[in-house]
Amino acid sequence: MSRGRVWFDALRAEIAPHPTMPPSVCVADRTIGTTEVRFIAVVPDPTNRFVRARSGELGIDEAIAIAGAVEEAPAAIVAIVDVPGQAFGLREEMLGIHRALAAAVDAYARKRRAGHVVVALVVGRAISGAFLAHGLQANWIGALRDPGVDVHVMSESSVARVTRTSREEITRIAGLVPATARDIERFATLGAIDRLFTVADPNAPTPPEVAEIQAALVLAIGDPTIAARTPRNRLDTDAARTTRRLLIDVRARLRATWDA
Repeated sequence: MSRGRVWFDALRAEIAPHPTMPPSVCVADRTIGTTEVRFIAVVPDPTNRFVRARSGELGIDEAIAIAGAVEEAPAAIVAIVDVPGQAFGLREEMLGIHRALAAAVDAYARKRRAGHVVVALVVGRAISGAFLAHGLQANWIGALRDPGVDVHVMSESSVARVTRTSREEITRIAGLVPATARDIERFATLGAIDRLFTVADPNAPTPPEVAEIQAALVLAIGDPTIAARTPRNRLDTDAARTTRRLLIDVRARLRATWDA
């Protein structure tokens, strides 16, 4: 099973998933203490009607299903993130995958603005438009501290093709520029990650490890200061002020020029 499915099953406990979802989108509602939580994950489906979305990618069906699941969420939402990217295919482009992904982003944003806390837990890959549509709109983001957690705007092979650069050179540059790195430790230095969790085996978490993360999720959901956050607040973190100071300065100058 994919990591997304492993952690979805671990966090939903004995609660049955919603049967109306496509096989590639898992949704379950669970009350933890007094907190109602909807868990959403994207998982591989080898029988997916869209070939490009059979390995856990976020395709048209997945994005639309997520948008619906978010819209109907009873209370808080936990997005379990393990997505290798959006589904790249001719049919997807012709049918408007950009609109489907935008629907998912819009659903998360509107739910958050309506007062529903959205938290994300990155357990595997978080690549490109898939992460934008499923995870980055969260008020709070946690992640596993593990080499298998990969966060980037493109897959490594895609970056190599587009830049005509060897993978060795890409790795070397990543060691110098945190924004180009793929590992979660350096991504966290950009201010987007609120908490990193250490687990012995992310593919087989122990009950105490699941309980620790579950408790952290519930704590984040119940924190009114987190409920008031927006993605913009990630630039206000201590980490971002150090690693993204040039971006912050440029945005401030643009804002001053625009207001003038």
